[in-house]
Amino acid sequence: MCAKWNTSDEQNIADRNKTNRSHQSMPYRKGRKSHYQLKDDFRLAHDREPNRVEIFKIGRCKELPDGNEQWVDDESRSRYERMIQLSTPSLDSESRSTPISAEEAFVSVMGKDRSGRIRCRGSRETRRTWYGTGEGSSSTDYQQQINNIENTLRIEVEELRTEARRRDSEMDDMRRELEQLRKRESEMDDIRRQMLQMSTFMTQFQTSQRFVASAPSRAPEDDHVDTDAEGDDYDDNDC
Repeated sequence: MCAKWNTSDEQNIADRNKTNRSHQSMPYRKGRKSHYQLKDDFRLAHDREPNRVEIFKIGRCKELPDGNEQWVDDESRSRYERMIQLSTPSLDSESRSTPISAEEAFVSVMGKDRSGRIRCRGSRETRRTWYGTGEGSSSTDYQQQINNIENTLRIEVEELRTEARRRDSEMDDMRRELEQLRKRESEMDDIRRQMLQMSTFMTQFQTSQRFVASAPSRAPEDDHVDTDAEGDDYDDNDC
């Protein structure tokens, strides 16, 4: 790597890149943070898809704590103000200019996108994916289609979440009913045990009653019994 860097060709390329960067205007100030990350952050903060004018500002302007804005250069500020002017209705009643969309204002100020690159939309966007089969300001329709698809997906996701919550509620109801059935079954088991105990007691009682009824009765004993021996108690000599 060091040997390659020391070659004259590599040094010429580095010098040329350095010179090109010195002439570059409106530099991107977010470093390694991609446009897709900027879009995601904006969507989370505002619950909608940002347009290219808004991405342009986010990538080149810093909001200061005191409420002021710090732009990377005057060129960026000037072009952004021009975009806002074109897309904002004029308060001057004498002005006959008709405001255009943010996308049309961006293309009008920044120029047409070059082949293979769409400004402020990320490296995966091309003129074919952005504009569809044609080119120019028709990208508004294409972006509207993307927004419609995203809205449809959000609605479907929300419907799925609602269905999941409904099913969870039904499962909770079923768990409560099952718990009540288990409680009733436990109560029935208690009743069965009590009935079994009563049945056992009645069986034992009836058995004891039958035993008492089948036992033989005893004859009563006399207080005085006459015997022949007692009546004939005499001496043979008396005859």
